[in-house]
Amino acid sequence: MIVPSNAGRAVVLAVTLLVGACAPPGTEDAAVRLVDDPALPPPEVSVSPPPPLRGEPLWTAPFTSEPKATESMFIGMSQGTAGERLRFLAVDAEGRTRWAAERDPECTGFAIAHDPRDGSEPVVLLDKEKDPEGGLLATVTTASAFDPDDGGRVWGPVDVPGTLVGPGLIFAAVQGSVMSDRTGPKVALDPATGSVIADEERGETPLHEYRGMVLTRSADTLRTIDSTGGTLWEHTDLEIPPLWEEPGVRVGPGPRPTDGTTAAVALEWTSEAEGILGYSVHDLATGHLLLTLAESRNPVLLDAGRGRTVVVASPVDEPESRYAFRLDDAREAPVRLGRVGDDERPRALVASTLYLAGEGSYRTLDVRTGATGEEWRDAGEPPVAALENGPAIMGVETTDRTRVFTALATDRTR
Repeated sequence: MIVPSNAGRAVVLAVTLLVGACAPPGTEDAAVRLVDDPALPPPEVSVSPPPPLRGEPLWTAPFTSEPKATESMFIGMSQGTAGERLRFLAVDAEGRTRWAAERDPECTGFAIAHDPRDGSEPVVLLDKEKDPEGGLLATVTTASAFDPDDGGRVWGPVDVPGTLVGPGLIFAAVQGSVMSDRTGPKVALDPATGSVIADEERGETPLHEYRGMVLTRSADTLRTIDSTGGTLWEHTDLEIPPLWEEPGVRVGPGPRPTDGTTAAVALEWTSEAEGILGYSVHDLATGHLLLTLAESRNPVLLDAGRGRTVVVASPVDEPESRYAFRLDDAREAPVRLGRVGDDERPRALVASTLYLAGEGSYRTLDVRTGATGEEWRDAGEPPVAALENGPAIMGVETTDRTRVFTALATDRTR
């Protein structure tokens, strides 16, 4: 019998999700302001772009920290000197800023969600509002979703216990976060409606949300539920990898995705006698076993878009080697893309290109074809975001040694 593991995982907060903004409690909702600011001139840089980026910089992106990308918009933050109000900006493929949300920099964060109904990607912002039941100065943290193209409100505000902890739309009050100095229970929200799918105070801890599906853990059950709370699968439904079929084997949550959320989830298998036996990767919707992995290396999961997941890990039959795999669908076998060196670590997955960082160098792996790009040392750092059919954004140092973000064309730029 499989026993659910109670071993916890440390919460790792993605910095890009935690910098925040809040309007003073009780003020009129001015969540989004429509604008049409033109693109900024391209910067002067002295380094060449890394592959497969090409050409000269197209325009300077108005962000001061790494943006995220929806299908059609870059979403990111801009702040001047310390203490100035923060602006969330939506920038299109031509570099024009289409809407802005101004906030105080101490109180909120943002994430790109995935609506399972139509595939849209609402932008979820945190805020603080006055709590009429808590006293004169009391506030509550709220989350609201906005259309990335026009800034229209999709849902919210919805009360949440604290900041974004992920993966996906999972929120909690976390000690030492910008939102709270307390720890607290987690909740997971439905990206389509903002309704609560799972609440730790009701006995189930949400661990991973993707398109309204949530992996949860209670005292005796590990399961995935849908947006209505219905069970999709439980740990007792899982196929036990043959090498680990022994009495008392336990299964629990494995390593989190490196950034954002994924359609596949990693689980960790343990026994009292041997400790960690290894890892498995499953389709979140069905629980179908996709990969069985050795315990020698923690698997790295990255979102490749459109329901695809890239995993960098050591297969159980080759524990001393590492490979990149692409997972397209629970009904299809994993695609082995190529070998990853012992000294290489996944740095970014942008525009179907996996960037691997080695000792002072980078190389690329095309996750569509498995083609390996040339290693480089003198080109710029990897990009941080890219539009579906538009440019990519990368951080650069200008000729006057100022760090900015700029847009460059990719092989998919129209």
